[in-house]
Amino acid sequence: MLIQLLKAKIQKLVVSESSENYPGSIALPDEILQASGIRKFEQVYVNNLTNGNRIMTYAISSGRKGYVSVNGAASKLFKKGDIVHVLSFAYFTDEEADDFTPTIILTDTDNNLVQKKSYVL
Repeated sequence: MLIQLLKAKIQKLVVSESSENYPGSIALPDEILQASGIRKFEQVYVNNLTNGNRIMTYAISSGRKGYVSVNGAASKLFKKGDIVHVLSFAYFTDEEADDFTPTIILTDTDNNLVQKKSYVL
């Protein structure tokens, strides 16, 4: 049997732009994608701490340091300046799940990587 667990969580990103004229996704800086282990086109959940909205979409590279854009229909729910968390999940066997610890990415208000750490309760 497989169990779905949190793989990575990027905390407190600031939305740089919300663009309706793009067919979906959240664009994230390469540095953040690489540190989190989130691949381009990977499914992610985006939780808006500013207004409580939540979406499921996919991640792409913004190609710009510190630049985060929520695109497509989600732009109706996310605005420039909103604070968001981005979460990815993965499937694990019971044995893999026993020893797995998610990655947490901490960022500053300019969306720069501050710290990569293991999730500890």
